[in-house]
Amino acid sequence: MIRRRYGIYFSLVGVFCLIVSGCGLFVDCIPRGQIKSPTELDHFIKVDNVNYHYRSYPGDGESIVLLHGFASSTYTWDDLAPCLQAEGYHVWSLDMKGFGWTDKPRDARYDPITLMEDVNKWMDAMDLSNVICIGNSLGGAVTALLALEHPERIKKMVLIDSAGYPMKPPLIIRMAHLPLSGSFMKLFFGRWMVRWNLKEVFYHEDGVTKEKVNAYYDRMCTENALYAQINVARSVNFDLFDHYIKRVPQIMSEALIIWGKNDAWIPLEIGYKFKKDLISATMMVIPECGHMPQEEYPQKTAQYILDFIKGEDCR
Repeated sequence: MIRRRYGIYFSLVGVFCLIVSGCGLFVDCIPRGQIKSPTELDHFIKVDNVNYHYRSYPGDGESIVLLHGFASSTYTWDDLAPCLQAEGYHVWSLDMKGFGWTDKPRDARYDPITLMEDVNKWMDAMDLSNVICIGNSLGGAVTALLALEHPERIKKMVLIDSAGYPMKPPLIIRMAHLPLSGSFMKLFFGRWMVRWNLKEVFYHEDGVTKEKVNAYYDRMCTENALYAQINVARSVNFDLFDHYIKRVPQIMSEALIIWGKNDAWIPLEIGYKFKKDLISATMMVIPECGHMPQEEYPQKTAQYILDFIKGEDCR
């Protein structure tokens, strides 16, 4: 009987240790600083003791910085970035703190304001200023904040299905606010959850391929990844951001707004709010498209961006 009690005790301790370790119960954790299948495009730089992963697509032209959305990474730009590089631009895609292959420290803050300042420090370390900044979802909000707080960084900006205005958060964000959501996520996390989430943001479900699921899944297996996503989600509080939302009309950067007409996460009406409030903005809506046009329609999205940068009518 005593042996049985000890067996149960140690089993519970083992489960608890796995739950708080930062990866799912049945997931092999990828240590920080490691990348699956690295290429010559992949680089790291340490800023404020955080090891940032970024991809560099060299070019002789202007610099373009790409910022991903929630639960995403540099992977989301893999099809779009080469289209911009082919036109001579130097393209940089960054894994923000808490995402992709970048570090995810437990003692860090993950709210959008902090992430914006983190990106600003990374750009300073990379000697980047007066760039064309392109952000999707959370990355769009970070881009707009950069244009507000550090206008010298942003020459032009592109907001793709951008967060920023009050709205009903997506289900996965609401779930993160529930009690014990962290333990639940770590206990049941698997490819099925990644696939479900991607089908939420894609209009064409056949675009949610095995390769895409694996790419997102691998990055979510990194040390403290689930912890960071939950903390990002819990930082969504529009009352705290009201001061910045009211200042959107102060943004002087010329803007292009691109939106998937069928976005199930951030509705099209948010795009029109940006269009109304920004001083100089053009808006393009892509039919039969979800939350990530850069993945569902990379060529079309790239063409809109290139036309915008060159001062031509988007077509």
